[in-house]
Amino acid sequence: MARESLGLSQLGYARLIARAHDELGFGPRMVKTRHTVSHWEAGRNEPELTAQLAIARVHHVPEEEVARLGWPHWLHLATDDAALLSRLWTPQGAIDALSSTARLADAQPRSYLTVTGPALDSQIRKSLAALADPQPPPTRDGRPVTPDTLAGIEARIEALELQEIATSATPMALYFAARAEHRLLTRLLTTHGYDQQTGTWLLLLTARTAALCEWLSTCMGEEARAERYSLAALRAATAAGSRTRVAAYMVDLAFRHLVAGHPKDMLSLVHAARAVVRRPPPSLAVTLHTREAQALARLGDSAASIRALDRATSALAAKVTDADPMTELLCVNVDEEWLDVSSGLTWLHLRRPKQALPRFATLLDDGPPSRTPAPLSPCTARRFLYVTDAQLALGELDSAAHSARRAVALVGSLPPGLAHQFRQRFAPHSTEPAVRDLIDTLTEHPAHTDPGMGRPAPRSARPIRRHHRQPEGA
Repeated sequence: MARESLGLSQLGYARLIARAHDELGFGPRMVKTRHTVSHWEAGRNEPELTAQLAIARVHHVPEEEVARLGWPHWLHLATDDAALLSRLWTPQGAIDALSSTARLADAQPRSYLTVTGPALDSQIRKSLAALADPQPPPTRDGRPVTPDTLAGIEARIEALELQEIATSATPMALYFAARAEHRLLTRLLTTHGYDQQTGTWLLLLTARTAALCEWLSTCMGEEARAERYSLAALRAATAAGSRTRVAAYMVDLAFRHLVAGHPKDMLSLVHAARAVVRRPPPSLAVTLHTREAQALARLGDSAASIRALDRATSALAAKVTDADPMTELLCVNVDEEWLDVSSGLTWLHLRRPKQALPRFATLLDDGPPSRTPAPLSPCTARRFLYVTDAQLALGELDSAAHSARRAVALVGSLPPGLAHQFRQRFAPHSTEPAVRDLIDTLTEHPAHTDPGMGRPAPRSARPIRRHHRQPEGA
């Protein structure tokens, strides 16, 4: 957040803002206490306009941006993400944004999204305007990037993208590999020589690695980090003029807003993606309908949400092989099992867990034996969040705890962000013995994972007493 970017305590920050308030001629009346800053950061109070202008002065944010975006949306310009968000929507601006993601500090995870509300609308408009008036990527002098080099990198990226189908590697291990490719491509963009055609190829490859890092960050429960990668991928695809990828990355970004509870922002991104690609390829069409259904469910429009799910089912039934095989990798492994899980999440947002739980059949011990188990995906452990949500909503506490343990067993120990999300689910039940034991397990430090070693050996879980209550309509 803005204060942390300056390395100040809440009290120190309050004093700094009060001094700027006085220097702007608003008088020294602003209270210099940490409680003032604490209430701002917790969303309990909104600073008065004069206080916002004082904060903007400290962080060198133009006054017109404060007025244009409003609180708290202009704050993204007061963080270290300003380089990612404030650059022009040009090829050089995309390169600058990619460079900022290549320097992401994984040790400082955030709990909030960077771009919401008017700030997100502004980013969407700029992307659409840049697509309507494309600019060629810049040429650079220097040691040339050869086609063989890029072909080798592309082969490695394709291998990483295919890990969605089935893998024995942890999301963390895959993330390390994808991040290494992302940093390599960013370095080539900023330090080597290339012509316009090679520059376009570089931008597309870097967009793909950013999208990979975004997806794997999601698997690890790091939603804010995933958002920043998604924004960089969107910029790079826009600069390269790839409309299909722009639409796909908008849909990826929309999921961040579903998790954060911003359904209106999610719908804005879905509508923008449809404006970018009028006739989306089948996998993208299924994803668009599904994300729309989830957003409408969060908004309480059950009838429209169910209609959108029906359209997703029809689109999946009509799915054919795309002419461009790379297009399918934009929405990886969109199949019946993926749609079932996504539909279950929609029913959860409609507050109908009895309808949601059967959709997670492939994740349940008592799933239908006739159903072929889905291949293991790096996101499988995260999908157990949805199972536990449905079971907790139905009062099946022991079953929910068992599902959380199965998620842990899949990866040996959960990444910190994902473990935190599970702990949040079970916090209201922390006095229950089985849950207290589970929370202790989730609080343990994750085991070290060597990116080259694959999935660590599963930890043996203490057995817990299970009681399955069959939901109505299952």
